[in-house]
Amino acid sequence: FGPGGGISDIAFSRDGRTVFFREGNGVYSVSLPASVAATQAPGARGDVPRRRITFVAKVKIDKPATWQQMFDDAWRTMKYRFYDPAMHGKDWDAARAKYRPLVEHVGDRQELLNIINEMIGELNASHTGTAPPPRGRAASVSTGHLGLDLEPDEQAGRYRVTYIYENGPADKDWVKVSVGDYLIAIEGKPIKAGDNYYPLLNHRLNRKIEVTFNNKPTEEGAWTTRIEPISMAAFNQLRYERWVKERRELVEKLSGGRIGYVHIQAMNRPSLLRFERELRENRDKEALIIDERWNGGGNIEQELLALLIQRPYQIWQPRGTEPTYRPLNGFFGPKVVLQNWRSASNAEMFPAGFRALGLGKVIGTKTMGAVIGTGSYRLIDGSTIRTPSVGVFLADPRRTNMENYGVEPDIFVENTPEDNLAGRDRQLEIAVQELLKELNRGPRQPIAQGNARDF
Repeated sequence: FGPGGGISDIAFSRDGRTVFFREGNGVYSVSLPASVAATQAPGARGDVPRRRITFVAKVKIDKPATWQQMFDDAWRTMKYRFYDPAMHGKDWDAARAKYRPLVEHVGDRQELLNIINEMIGELNASHTGTAPPPRGRAASVSTGHLGLDLEPDEQAGRYRVTYIYENGPADKDWVKVSVGDYLIAIEGKPIKAGDNYYPLLNHRLNRKIEVTFNNKPTEEGAWTTRIEPISMAAFNQLRYERWVKERRELVEKLSGGRIGYVHIQAMNRPSLLRFERELRENRDKEALIIDERWNGGGNIEQELLALLIQRPYQIWQPRGTEPTYRPLNGFFGPKVVLQNWRSASNAEMFPAGFRALGLGKVIGTKTMGAVIGTGSYRLIDGSTIRTPSVGVFLADPRRTNMENYGVEPDIFVENTPEDNLAGRDRQLEIAVQELLKELNRGPRQPIAQGNARDF
């Protein structure tokens, strides 16, 4: 039952002798004799035949009137659901008078949504905007990826493998490829340096494709293997894991193994579970860097802070093993948070709470300043409008509104374009330096569940 080709939208006739249902894109009916009605499931391939119902329903839509109604509905929704009754100081009635005359010149839905978004833009607020329903977006092509980096070798005239992503489609026992090998062909089609080979990874007949490699830039001695390309979303996750691994290794190197590193990818349930696991994995570290740069938000800052604010209350000492502090799922040593301009929404509430609770310093650049609680409202044609209805304020004497304000770091550090090109992470380096300063101020007793502060 449900979407995706199953049976859904079941309805019975008034006399209970016929059942109607949807399956896939079709509507069907099944007659249910008394002897069958109690035992036969709708649509079952038994003795009771099902009949597809064909019909044509014509609906005349007055699009200009629809667009006028959608505009008014969007304006009204923002007026009565926006978190700030003062509408960020904007005269919302005047905004309607300014933009509504444009609607009569609209030629399609996207033009209407553009006008509504222009009007909403007057509020200078994040987490807003209108969007068409899924069926209103053009179909896209999902290009596959081989899970390895290729760079053109102009002298050899071929692409050369420069990196194989861990746990990616090329990182398999049966895929005989190594860094330094050359790409010779895909699906039997020769590939030269500079060729656009990505179209060969679209619209595949089979899940796996034949890829030919060689340890020299010629066809002689080449071998063919089979690789199942992954989506770009999956490839981006592999790139992310590589990025995290490189930073964890850098922290290990710079700190001599004293400092742990965790990154929070998003403010969602999977990231929370990963954070809890990695806290335990770093229990033998003396200090911890919590990196939430490039985190677009979600809603788990309370759970994260509840873990970090814990204090040790007991020590368990089994015979013959290392002692452990209770609670087990906390980290009690010095901590810092790394943030940047792409830390947004709930990923701004987290560092603000981290500092307010006295858990440590915040390092990096100012956050995005997009801190607001939003929801969604559906317009008549299925388009949606995001409607922020909850403001977020600091618990300071001024009750500072975090929207369009963001979180200032305690220590400002910016990774410059030159740093990025050189592969340098200056923000991470400073975070390690700050924690080492704190650790070196006095001796700390190593414990199996992190290092406790003095109480």
